Amino acid sequence: MRKQYVYLITFSLVFNVGLTKRLIKASIPNSNQQALGNVQGALRLGRTNQDLVPDASSDHPLVLSNLEDQPLCHPDQPASPVKNLKVLPGYEYFVLTNQITGPKKIIMDKANHLLVVSANKGIYSVRMDKCGNANLQQILDADLFDEPFGNGLALYKQYLYMTTSKSMYRFPYSDGQHSPLTSGVKIMSNIYSASSIETPDVAIDMFGYAYIPRTVNELHDRLDPSHATIKRFDFRFIPENGYDFEVDGQVFSVGTNTRGLLGFDAQANLWGISGLLSTSFQRQDMGLDEEQSSSVFAEELNKYNEPAKSYGFPYCLTEHSMASKVAKGLGGQWGHPMFMNSSFSLDDYCQDPSNNIPPAAPLAPNEYASSVHFYTGTFCSMGDLSTAGTSVGLPCNWTNTPVVANHGLEGRQAGHSVVHLPFDDLNHKPRWDKQPEILLEQSEPCLQSPCFSPFGLAHDDYGRLYVSSDETNEVIVFRRTYSEMAAQTLTNMMEQTKDTAENIQPEGKDEKVDKEKDKPVNKEEDQVANKDSKPEHKEEDKVENKDDQDENEKDKEENEKDNPANEEHKEENQDDKEENEEDKEENEEDKEENEKDKEENNEDKEENEEEDKESKQEDKEENEEDKEEDKEDKEENEEDKENEQEDKEENEQEDDEEESEEDDEGEEDDNEEDD
Repeated sequence: MRKQYVYLITFSLVFNVGLTKRLIKASIPNSNQQALGNVQGALRLGRTNQDLVPDASSDHPLVLSNLEDQPLCHPDQPASPVKNLKVLPGYEYFVLTNQITGPKKIIMDKANHLLVVSANKGIYSVRMDKCGNANLQQILDADLFDEPFGNGLALYKQYLYMTTSKSMYRFPYSDGQHSPLTSGVKIMSNIYSASSIETPDVAIDMFGYAYIPRTVNELHDRLDPSHATIKRFDFRFIPENGYDFEVDGQVFSVGTNTRGLLGFDAQANLWGISGLLSTSFQRQDMGLDEEQSSSVFAEELNKYNEPAKSYGFPYCLTEHSMASKVAKGLGGQWGHPMFMNSSFSLDDYCQDPSNNIPPAAPLAPNEYASSVHFYTGTFCSMGDLSTAGTSVGLPCNWTNTPVVANHGLEGRQAGHSVVHLPFDDLNHKPRWDKQPEILLEQSEPCLQSPCFSPFGLAHDDYGRLYVSSDETNEVIVFRRTYSEMAAQTLTNMMEQTKDTAENIQPEGKDEKVDKEKDKPVNKEEDQVANKDSKPEHKEEDKVENKDDQDENEKDKEENEKDNPANEEHKEENQDDKEENEEDKEENEEDKEENEKDKEENNEDKEENEEEDKESKQEDKEENEEDKEEDKEDKEENEEDKENEQEDKEENEQEDDEEESEEDDEGEEDDNEEDD
């Protein structure tokens, strides 16, 4: 089965790489760009759909293995890890920074820019090149708040959201921002009580819904599932005065007691980790004392995909490994002894999924898992230990599967590691029958602080995994070992496998032909041969005949196997032939349509020319008429001008006469006065 898997993977690799080369070399006319089909294992991006990128959701993603695209360099001044780390074979790591105190949650924005929460200091921006040379800038100071700083950090649209122990704030943010956050607004209150020291997380999905957990850190007999909840809020429309956690929002899940950080898979399903509280207990019916109880029951990885359902806390426990006759096996559900009584079977209650949804994956006890992160398949790689990786990114078959940070506790050997959980590709469920793959872990047992204590996880555009370790103040980059020859090596492996498979059948046929040649030509020769044969050869003949029968049966079986394939090829060829005929008919139809279009265009051209000619003639006549009208207007204006001149002269003459008469009258008056 493994050989078949390798063969399929390598065959897909060669097919995709070869197809990519042909697409690059081919010059595709613009008229045919819309007719480009899908390429197996790839997505087309860009305005012209010419850009090919790996489709991480495909069974066999197209692999882009260009040397110049790989971030193979290291920081100019590499830092040594505080503790020696053991790394999964075929991978490597380096320390990005050790200058942030207590790094907790980390997220990567769309500009490949890392944001880090420090519980004591605030929020840091880490600007880096692809080699890992980092520049740190504190963009929010924890001292600005009168509440303990939380672990919550999320980006949605053009805002950054962060939490304190009781509240949530929103700040305007641009991808790649390396300057202080300003103009913050409080958008939620009462996440926890005033006396609480919890540090809540926040996770916002692609639809704008925010999920905020409320947990308890002390177990007592007055608890019920409503004390450990996850509530959902619509962050697309935040009220002017913000949300009140106590009264607003929707109760999404109960009985969760989520610890650490939440995560989303590719389908936007919410996942989280529920851990055991430190209280030890006894169950005599199970043969457990206080010391044994801490190593029998599992931590839980839960998929919160059933709203308003209970996930078991505080009533139910999940079995991990138990050396007892009453053991139910991995994932078995048990009642917590603190809440058991003689009038009610809590074990039966916990085993009913309508009362208690079991975990998606039981996690090993005492690991103190702190976060879950799903890899999206960005820049994913293929290969194995013999070939190394086709890129520095995580493996393609890790796409949409979880990586878990096991923080561990001081003085305990468990935890202090980062693991990958194997998943079933078809059902997208964890494989309980397989052990987690340990990616990074402290080489020596953690007996004294500081220890490698992973908390936050993220990945960048190169498919590299980022891990924050709060005790050692480190952010570590984990990547696959790259080989420029990996793609070619996988191709050669596939070709060798293919050649071997092709050579098996011809050799069988040659043997059959040789045996046919060795047979007597006719019955007489056959009789002579049989007569001359020695008795001791009869047994050999029987054996050979039996071998021939067996080979014939094998050939028959192979032919029967080949027949369906040949029939399929025959049907495919027939389909191709029919498609070619259809294409030919379509081309003929297109040709006829083009001829019709040409004739119509000629007719339109003639009509347009005739219309233009008539239009020019009409314009000419109109211009002549306009010219005559202008001439008439000019003559009328001349006449008006002459009339005006005559009127003016007449008026002047009348004025002169009136003045003369007035002068005469004045003289007469003067004479009369003199007399």
